[in-house]
Amino acid sequence: MKFLYARCSTKEQNEARQLEYAHELDLKDNQIFIDKASGKNANRPALKDMLSRLREGDEVYITELSRLGRSTKDLIDLMETFEQMHVEVHSKKEAIDTTTPAGKLIFHMLSAIAEFQRQIIRENAAEGREAAMKQGVKFGRPNVDEDALNMALYLFENDRTKSVKGICEKTGISRSTLYREAEKRGIKRINAAK
Repeated sequence: MKFLYARCSTKEQNEARQLEYAHELDLKDNQIFIDKASGKNANRPALKDMLSRLREGDEVYITELSRLGRSTKDLIDLMETFEQMHVEVHSKKEAIDTTTPAGKLIFHMLSAIAEFQRQIIRENAAEGREAAMKQGVKFGRPNVDEDALNMALYLFENDRTKSVKGICEKTGISRSTLYREAEKRGIKRINAAK
């Protein structure tokens, strides 16, 4: 049986391109496994579910190696699991077919190169942040005006006539900040306009 594993790192990313590949392979919904999670961690629900369903002779398709995992160690561990289960892996982008010795070699080489690239990107980003901090750039959320926040929380809890949108517009506090702070402080919203 054929399966497709797809992964997007964030909720904003779209798996449409990966699902097009599933359509090309003529796969049904129960043959497609999608995670919305970072590839840094091999502990992903859809990946675990797919692994539990694999049987000898099955085939796993991915659009590219990075969808399966981000670290060389995790990729190699997964490949060893697939080998022990006698499951073939096919990567569209890298044109890898692990049923051949050449495919296995290319898989290991590309995994190592991909991890090397990620480490270089991380180092460059860290150097960029450090340089920016030396120039006075601040990172993280901007400071919230405490008076405006307290007013927003007071209205949120006590004013039946104002909607959350109205409270946010009046105080300049964002909805997410208002909800986060209300939850943190145990403040409940009274029945009011939305």
